[in-house]
Amino acid sequence: MKLQNIIEHKYYMSTMLIIIFSYSLFHISVPQIGSLSLIFLILGTLPIFIVYKNKIFKTPIMILLILILVTQILSWINSLIYLPEFANTLPTIDRLGKLFIFIFIAYWLKGSIKNITYLWLFFCFGFLMTIISNVDLVTIFQHGFDQPRVDFLIKNTQWDSMLSGTSLLISFALFYNTLISIKFSKTMKVLLLLITFMFILLFTYFVIITQSRQVWLGLFSAMTIGAFSYLFIYKIVNLKIIFTLPIFILSIIFIFTSSHIVQDRIHEESNVVSSIFDTNSSIKMSSIGVRVNSWLDASEWIQKHPLVGLDSEAIPQVIQQSTRFNDILKSRYGHLHNFFIETLVAYGFIGFILILALYYFIIKSISSSSLSTQEKKYHLLISIIFTTYWIVINNFETFSSRSLGVFVHNLIFASFYTFYLTDYLKTDTKST
Repeated sequence: MKLQNIIEHKYYMSTMLIIIFSYSLFHISVPQIGSLSLIFLILGTLPIFIVYKNKIFKTPIMILLILILVTQILSWINSLIYLPEFANTLPTIDRLGKLFIFIFIAYWLKGSIKNITYLWLFFCFGFLMTIISNVDLVTIFQHGFDQPRVDFLIKNTQWDSMLSGTSLLISFALFYNTLISIKFSKTMKVLLLLITFMFILLFTYFVIITQSRQVWLGLFSAMTIGAFSYLFIYKIVNLKIIFTLPIFILSIIFIFTSSHIVQDRIHEESNVVSSIFDTNSSIKMSSIGVRVNSWLDASEWIQKHPLVGLDSEAIPQVIQQSTRFNDILKSRYGHLHNFFIETLVAYGFIGFILILALYYFIIKSISSSSLSTQEKKYHLLISIIFTTYWIVINNFETFSSRSLGVFVHNLIFASFYTFYLTDYLKTDTKST
C-alpha cells in the first residue's frame, strides 16, 4: 500500500484528529497526556514530508523554517567565537523551530471549520479543567474582586491571564462564527451559542481578576486594530460607523478602567514609570522596573552582535553580567520578559525579521485559500486580532519561548494556516 494511501485512510486521519484534540484538551490539565499526544502527533505527521516532498518544502512557511534553523546554527557558531565559555555544545535549533509545530496540526485539521471549532472548544475546556482541579471556584467567584491577584496555580498569574485572554478571544470568535455559520444544525448552533456566551462572561471575569496589565493592553490593542481592520476588510464606508467606532472603543476602555481593581493596578507603579523618563534617577526593581532594566542591558548586547546574535545562552547572561541587578535578583531571573528582545539577543535582527515574517505569511495564507469570500473575511479578521494580541503580550513576557506559550501559538496559528495548506497539497497526488 502506498504511503499516501495509509495517511489518507479515514481511520488514520480520525486517529490523528483524536490525538490533536487530546493535545488541546490535556496539555494544560494533564501535561503527561499532552506531551504524549504531541509525540504521537509529530511521529504520525512526519510521513507527509515524504509524500508531499515535491511541494511542501516550497511553501513560504517551510522556507522560513529552514532559514530560521540556519540562523540558529549561525548564532551558535557566533557564540562559540565570542561567548565560548557559555556556548552550547550543540546548536539548539528547537528554540524557534518548535514554533512551527502548527504545520503538523494544520495538516490534520484539513481546513475544516468544525475541526477548528472542536479544537478551540477543547482548549477552553482543558483550561477550565485545570482551574477547577487547582483552586476553589466558589471562593474565586465570591472573593475574586477582593484579592490582590487571583492565582490559578498553573505557572504564575501572568500565564493564568494569558490563557484567560486567549480563551476570551477564542470564545468571541466561536460565538460570532456560530452566529453566522450555516454549517451547524439548529440544535448544535443553539448549544454552541450558549456555551460560548458563558465562556465570554467567565473568561472576561478571569481576565479582570488575574490583573495582568500586558493582557489588558493586548486585548485593547487587538480590539482597536480589529475594529479598524473590520472596516477595511468588509469595506465599510458608512461615515456614521467610521466616526462612531472610536467613540465606542473609548467608551469600553473608560468603563473597564473605571473599576477600582484596574485603577489600582494601573497606578501601582506610576512612580516607576515616571522614573524611566528621568535620566537622573535609577529605575526601581519592581515588576515594570525589572523588565525595563533587563531591556536596557539587552540593548548593549544587541548593539554588539546585531545580525545573528549570540545564541540562546546569551539570554541569561544578560542578567548575570548586568551591573543593574543584584545577586538576589540574578538568582531569580534568567530571562528578559520580552520574547522579541530575547530573539534579538539570541538570533539578531535576522531572527527577529524571520519571526515577524512568520506572522505575516500565516495571515497572508488565508487570502490565498479557497474559502468563500465571507469565510475568508472572517478568518482574516480573527487572525489579525489574535496576532495583534500575541505580539503585544510577548513584548512583556516570553510566552513564545515557554512550553505553554508554544502550545497556544501552535494551536491558534494552525487554525489559520490549515486552509492554505489543505488547498495547496490537494493537487499533489505523487507519493514515494
